[in-house]
Amino acid sequence: MTRLWKVQSGQLAELATASPKSESIVENWIEKDPSILGLDLLIIARQLPTDFGGRIDLLGIDRAGDLTLIEMKQDRTPSEVIAQTLDYGSWVKGLTTPRIHGITNTYLKRPLWEAFHHRFDQNISETLNSSHNLLIVASGFDPSSRRIVEYLAETHGVSINTAFFSYFHDAGNEFLTSEFLLDREQVVGRSEAKTKAPWTGYYYVNVGGRGRNWEDMRDHGFVSAGGGCVYSLPLDRLSPKDPDICL
Repeated sequence: MTRLWKVQSGQLAELATASPKSESIVENWIEKDPSILGLDLLIIARQLPTDFGGRIDLLGIDRAGDLTLIEMKQDRTPSEVIAQTLDYGSWVKGLTTPRIHGITNTYLKRPLWEAFHHRFDQNISETLNSSHNLLIVASGFDPSSRRIVEYLAETHGVSINTAFFSYFHDAGNEFLTSEFLLDREQVVGRSEAKTKAPWTGYYYVNVGGRGRNWEDMRDHGFVSAGGGCVYSLPLDRLSPKDPDICL
C-alpha cells in the first residue's frame, strides 16, 4: 500500500487514503493522460465493444504499434476482472491493422497515422499488433488474485500486470499515486521471449534517405539515425568494437 506524507511546520503528517467518487473518474484521467500510470500510449478507444459482447474500458497503442488493453476493476470482484481481461485479450489478439485504423478513426475522429505522428513524433508501422499487453487498474487486490496475475506473467509468459492507485484528499487538495504489481519490463520481456527468435548477436542498421548513405558512414566511421528517438536511442547500444557486415 502506498503511503503519503506532507511536511507541516517541519514535521511529517501522514495523509489518510480516501476513495474517489467512482473509478470512472480514474478512467477519465487515464484516458486523457496514460502517463499517470507511467504508460507511453496513445489511447485509441474507450468502452470498445467486442465481437462477443462486453466492452473494453480503454485500448491504447504504443510507439512500436503494439496494443495495450486497460481494464478498470470497477465494481467487479478481482477474479471476475482477471477472467474478463483475459477474455478481451483473446479478442484484441485478432485485431488486424485495417481494423485498428478503423477503430481509431471512429474514436479520435481523425486518421490513426496523423494522431500517431502527433503523439510519438514518428511514422506508424505498416503492420500493427504484433503483440499486446493486458493491464488491470484497481485500488486493491486480494492475495489470491495477486497470485493469479503473478502466475500468468511469471510462469506462462502472459503480458499481464496490475496497476494499483491510491487516492488522497487533504484540505481541498486531491492526490493520486500509482504502482505496479510486477516489474513492467520483465513482464513484457518474458512475453516477447516466447514469440521472438533468440538474438543473433548482431545489430541491424538500415541506412538510407535524408542524405545518409552507408559509404559515407564506412569512410568516416560513424552511424547516425533520425526520425525520432525510437530510431536514435537504440544506437546507444552499439560500441566501436562491434563488427559490421554490409548486406
